[in-house]
Amino acid sequence: MSIEVSDAKRGAYQAREKNHRSVYARLGARVARIRVRTLGLVGGLAVLVVGLMMALTFLRPDARDDAAPAAAPSAPPVANANGQPIPGPTPASPPVAQAQASSRFGLNAQKLLDEVRSHGITFSDGDAAKLVQIGDANVARNQPDLTADDPQIRQQLKQEFPSLTDDQAKIETSCLAEYVEREIARQHHTVPPDESDDHGG
Repeated sequence: MSIEVSDAKRGAYQAREKNHRSVYARLGARVARIRVRTLGLVGGLAVLVVGLMMALTFLRPDARDDAAPAAAPSAPPVANANGQPIPGPTPASPPVAQAQASSRFGLNAQKLLDEVRSHGITFSDGDAAKLVQIGDANVARNQPDLTADDPQIRQQLKQEFPSLTDDQAKIETSCLAEYVEREIARQHHTVPPDESDDHGG
């Protein structure tokens, strides 16, 4: 005769093992796990983006060249009609350099601007282009001895600078006539007809 020993605990509800940590400690641990996981995802994404950008940079080398800042253009060397360099001040600003580069006869735009300013009449750097245009037009006339009140130069000055008074136009006409005479003499390797001007060549 067999005796069955009944297990009193069999089939009974097994209670979960109690976690003796407080609710706050468990919540803190869970938040820490989430934070570490989030940081890992963000870090991985950042590495991926940086890698993609570097790959694109190497695939497009011309983009690196475009990104480099362009050097400021230097003023072109001043030269006469024969291409020989002329000593003179370097243009101090882009408008003056552009005016000088546009001259048909290699006029030194900065020198011309300084000369017309020497009479106390205000001309801006932007006016250099107009002055060079007047200078070129009159050098092209190839008239080595101009009068101090040359009507063509005076008309051009009044047209380009309508705010000039009659006295100012008269002064600047004489100044430009002397400048043009010196430029024509320089190109022909001759002596200007009037060396007694107040600009010193």
